[in-house]
Amino acid sequence: MSIHYTLEPSQPDAHLLSIALVLDKPDPMGQHFSLPNWIPGSYMVRDFSRNIVEITAESNGAFVPLEKLDKSSWAAPEGLTQLSLHYIVYAWELSVRAAHFDRNHAFFNGSSVFLCVDGQSDESVSVDLKCPKHDKGKHWQVATALPARAIDKNGFGLYQARNYDELIDHPVEMSNFERVEFSACGIPHELVLTGACHFDRERLAADLTRICEHHIRFFGKPAPVDRYVFLVMVVGSGYGGLEHRASTALLISRDNLPVSGEQAIDDKYLDFLGLCSHEYFHTWNVKRIKPARFVPYELNAESYTRLLWFFEGITSYYDDLALVRSGLIDTDCYLGLLAKTLTRVQRGAGRRLQSVTDSSYDAWHKFYKQDENAPNAIVSYYAKGALIAMCLDVEIRRATGGMKTLDTLMRQLWQHWLDSEEGLAEDEPELLASKIAGVELKDFFSRALYSTEELPLEEALAYLGVELNWRQRKSSNDSGTAIPKKAEPVQESTTGQAKNNDSEQDQSDIKVDEMEGVPWLGAILKEQNGCVKVVQVMSGSPAQDAGLAGGDTLVALECQSVSVEGVERLLRRYADEGTITVHYFRLGELLETSLPIRSPALDTATLTRTDEKSIESWLVGNASEMP
Repeated sequence: MSIHYTLEPSQPDAHLLSIALVLDKPDPMGQHFSLPNWIPGSYMVRDFSRNIVEITAESNGAFVPLEKLDKSSWAAPEGLTQLSLHYIVYAWELSVRAAHFDRNHAFFNGSSVFLCVDGQSDESVSVDLKCPKHDKGKHWQVATALPARAIDKNGFGLYQARNYDELIDHPVEMSNFERVEFSACGIPHELVLTGACHFDRERLAADLTRICEHHIRFFGKPAPVDRYVFLVMVVGSGYGGLEHRASTALLISRDNLPVSGEQAIDDKYLDFLGLCSHEYFHTWNVKRIKPARFVPYELNAESYTRLLWFFEGITSYYDDLALVRSGLIDTDCYLGLLAKTLTRVQRGAGRRLQSVTDSSYDAWHKFYKQDENAPNAIVSYYAKGALIAMCLDVEIRRATGGMKTLDTLMRQLWQHWLDSEEGLAEDEPELLASKIAGVELKDFFSRALYSTEELPLEEALAYLGVELNWRQRKSSNDSGTAIPKKAEPVQESTTGQAKNNDSEQDQSDIKVDEMEGVPWLGAILKEQNGCVKVVQVMSGSPAQDAGLAGGDTLVALECQSVSVEGVERLLRRYADEGTITVHYFRLGELLETSLPIRSPALDTATLTRTDEKSIESWLVGNASEMP
């Protein structure tokens, strides 16, 4: 191999990674190098090159000057027969997207540390991962899905990749981590957890096995990977994931892991299972089935597509659907999750201003750069995309008498990729869906994708055997509910399925339309340094009418000290007054305003089961069907 990298976590206290790049055949006309400006799966220019703190070059032992061409690319002079680069990367971003290094671990994505040899990105490469020399380093191991070539028992040593794209699509974790191994449809899987944690290993392995096997069987064996690795950074507070071709990088809190001896799936653990399901589904949908505009990835600048509603929205639909289809949760729990998605979209005023395809296209400077006005101006192509997926599922079912579904579309797209490995044209999912349905779905897509009209949610859910009603929220934590099938409260099942945690009372005798909401502030608050900070203010809300804005610090309501939890209690207590006096700081100045006290809008979803046969047909699916 003529391209070889060496990476050593060299200075843990300064968070510096040392990288060497040796090139046996540099371009005789002058070799160019570049570092990606964004990472696939996270659609924002991140300028990883800003973390290169030093870079030098030599050829056959002699110093070589480098010319910086722009923020992320360099050029060596012409006429060289060999070239070596040495550079240092600052690694102190604790996220799934970049690099983080200290005495406890080193994690990195290749896109943030490996310079691309321009013009030779299709050449095979090797990389030598070195063990750090600090005291804790002798206990470290390496976890990555990158193919190994010659490694020691701890995983340090030589790895290889067929090209640069493969090199940067295998994140690496180095630490004294905990490893959980399991097999899914005969494919070895690893769950690698870094950070202090204590959890039920056997249960987590069993639950992930069910999820992974469901997805593999959904698309059809064999799986497109020889092995798969979940790289999990466990912290006190955090949440996120980023997909890769044979692995995923995850960031979670310790509360997301299952507690030993407990059988019920609590909300935190359910979130983690949903996250794993989401990222694993991406193994097919976006890592292989992908927009044509991502083939190949152009990582030096934004790469625009209107299809993120499909790749993230469809995946967001199937991540929770897989949990109920694999038997990890029951129908009531799944409908509770769906109610939350419905509520989330309904409460965002941005859905009336931005279409989901525009949200996809503008992800680079809007969705990934959200500010205090984001809910009022942006619609999530994840959440609304999931609801569009559900509605499209119904359109196909209705047109074919239930003979074909959204599952059919996904499997045909997978077969298309297996046959061609081509990316999808911007309108290809729409055209194939219409072909499968046997009817023109142009009107549906025009409404769902390219307009800000409301989705036909009530009609779609009715077809699936579920009644949707909108009501006022009952508290600031009320994010939607699913009324249990029976009048009595939902009981824990013997399989450890989750109970509905959104309501503490039996709602079977309550008419949804008669529920009374609590006084509504219309703002997102958070505790910060002992103060109550206003994070976001919703359009048309009492908080907006009172002139409050993101960044304000609430001091008192009706001359009484406030906390995040206490705001709702004070609004309720003074509801009969119609207004309440608010004191707050803005830009260091104490201000006063009068906040109107109003009930919230009918923006909270309640789902009721009406047709068990239709629900079963929808939620059970047919994982064995293949196109």
